Amino acid sequence: MDRLLCLVIFIIAFLSRFTKDLARLGIGAYEEWQPGQKLKLLLVGYNGARNTGSDVRTAAIARQFKELFGPDQLQITVMTLDVRAVQGYFDEDVILLPFSSIFPWHIYRACSRNHAAILCEGSTLKSTFANALTLFMCAAAGIMSSQGKPCLAYGSEIGTMEPFLQKAASILCRQAYFIARTQASLAALKKLGLQGHAGTDAAWLFRGTAETGEAERLLRQQGWDGQKPLIGLAVINPFCWPVRASLQRWIRSILSGNRAGQYDKWYFFSNSPTRRTAYKRYIQSIADGVNAFCRDSGCFPVLIGMERLDEKACRQLKEKLPLPSAMFLAGDYSAGIIASILNSLSFLVTSRYHAAVLSMNSSCPITAISMDERLNNLMRELSLAQKYLLQAADPELAAKLYTALTQSRAEQAAIRQHILEYTARSRAAQQEMGVFAKRYILNALTINALK
Repeated sequence: MDRLLCLVIFIIAFLSRFTKDLARLGIGAYEEWQPGQKLKLLLVGYNGARNTGSDVRTAAIARQFKELFGPDQLQITVMTLDVRAVQGYFDEDVILLPFSSIFPWHIYRACSRNHAAILCEGSTLKSTFANALTLFMCAAAGIMSSQGKPCLAYGSEIGTMEPFLQKAASILCRQAYFIARTQASLAALKKLGLQGHAGTDAAWLFRGTAETGEAERLLRQQGWDGQKPLIGLAVINPFCWPVRASLQRWIRSILSGNRAGQYDKWYFFSNSPTRRTAYKRYIQSIADGVNAFCRDSGCFPVLIGMERLDEKACRQLKEKLPLPSAMFLAGDYSAGIIASILNSLSFLVTSRYHAAVLSMNSSCPITAISMDERLNNLMRELSLAQKYLLQAADPELAAKLYTALTQSRAEQAAIRQHILEYTARSRAAQQEMGVFAKRYILNALTINALK
């Protein structure tokens, strides 16, 4: 199914070169920038699924680009799976364009009606979560290339991909420009033969709307006494990925009425007895390590679901914490509230990349429990990987987590200094990315207008 989707995208990308001619005949719509015209900018990402990381990235990009270009010179369109899920993250003049997991027509139409595109998804080119997600990014890049329009990937992670997807990305994205968020991602990009340079993540300039006082009120409402140090726990199911298309499972689910493991339509989470066992061990190990650390430190646990999909993991972990604890789920709270909670923490245990990024605004010591390149790369750039980077599948996770938390408690000052310096560099890097992006897009548009 993924290969069939890939073929469809190649066909659409090829046919896109005729969109302008078809529009002249009255078939479909096509937009092409002309000097003096307001720039129509398309933001392509995994928005509307209540994924805090994806939403804060796109919100930060939209705000940054509006400041760079000027609100009177820019019309932003954001693609979203659910318009209601992202309302409040963007200014009223931002167009929210719905799409679905069956996206080829949606992305073709969106690209045809805009002058330039920004790939906003952090996991831009990788197979960890879903080949379809990477193909969504590749489709935007391929269509914009065929139509002679600029496409820029902004703060991207490039990681392990299946061979067919590597080949597709190297072809469809060859005219796009990538600003990779780590040096490791840049190295992976170069292996694909694609162009770009190293920058940082796109969420560093996110400004939430929640006040610190609101976070404190919500924490007290869930049992915090206002005195105990807070330890955040951003957990996931690391073993249910990737999501894959399966017509067989889809038909079986329709006939049986059993939707277990279904992500959307014919897309299903990975599942096996081995994966289920590994997940149970992951949750139990975190519970064991955190319970032991909380007995020593007196910390108050705060479970943080960074995406709607994390609710089950958060609830299952909460049941294994005999202490009073609080819980904040992305399905119930806005990105601004989640960010404020993260900035109230004394310690963070996370399997979510953007939980780490958002917590760094207050230089919170981080212990990462990683499932792929993202947290590995981040912790290495922070110079914290040796002591504070753990792996989700490690059979000794509980003991290593307790050791890491105990060390982070003893070394708070040094850790905070590492994070403070990295945060300052990253914010400056994102500002530089914006300056480059504006120049890159305007130069490309000007050259195209002169042809």
